[in-house]
Amino acid sequence: MIDARLNFKQQVDHVSAKASIVRASLARLMPNVGGLKQSRRLLLSSVVTSVLTYGISFWADALEIQEAWRKAGPIYRQSALRVASAFRTISEEAVCVISRTLPLKVLAEERRTLYHRKKSTTLSVEELRTEERLYIIARWLPQ
Repeated sequence: MIDARLNFKQQVDHVSAKASIVRASLARLMPNVGGLKQSRRLLLSSVVTSVLTYGISFWADALEIQEAWRKAGPIYRQSALRVASAFRTISEEAVCVISRTLPLKVLAEERRTLYHRKKSTTLSVEELRTEERLYIIARWLPQ
């Protein structure tokens, strides 16, 4: 969904609302204390990640807008908090490390770069994905 100003604000609103509903539904399946193992919580959380990142290679620039980030960011963070079984006072970077996920902005950058590199490389999709994942993690960790 593209709005009149071509800034994907409606897309971020739609994706955030949909991911929020999915996250709330999955939260009933995975209680924060006890319940599922971390690997199973991570699997269920990947559904929220898939909903949030659908088509993100096109609208990743919209996350730079503060209003868009305020809608999409907390949903992803709450999902990572569920995976880590952590309290909400933990930082975003820490919860991403504990839950073995990448922050949403880093994930968006990775997907955008993959989309652009697929057209100009002879590597297979798996090789390209592995190479880009290693590169993006190396860039993210020193921060």
